[in-house]
Amino acid sequence: MTEQMPKNNPKGIRWGWIVAALFVIAALSFFSMKGSEEAVHYYMTVSEYLERQPQYVGKKIKLAGKVKMQSLKKDAGIYSFVVEDLGKNLNVTYGGIAPDTFKDGSEVVVEGVGRPDNRFEATNLMAKCASKYSEGGLPPLEQMRGKSQY
Repeated sequence: MTEQMPKNNPKGIRWGWIVAALFVIAALSFFSMKGSEEAVHYYMTVSEYLERQPQYVGKKIKLAGKVKMQSLKKDAGIYSFVVEDLGKNLNVTYGGIAPDTFKDGSEVVVEGVGRPDNRFEATNLMAKCASKYSEGGLPPLEQMRGKSQY
């Protein structure tokens, strides 16, 4: 009996390696695209957001506006308030530690997810300190109007 040795063809295509490489490339492409979708944050004013609200529902967004006077309430560690811009209002809830400068009438940037019923669930809250604005210049909210990234 003669034993046949498998032929090693050094010039032949090794299909197993090609299939494995294609699988790895496909998996890396999928995960990088999925990760980049989650990293996208739109930044705009409340009035700009409300004009296009349906297309941003469920997406991560940063919104700028002012806390409406006498709208700020805290119940069981959850803040609820109204952010306004150009006469348009958006109800916001935030469950976290608020900065010392956060109060009625302060400019805020809230980061979170928009909901279809004119609500916004903030996961991050930044309040701007009015004392740091330079005299004669426009406050940041007015400076960014019309320059939003959407």
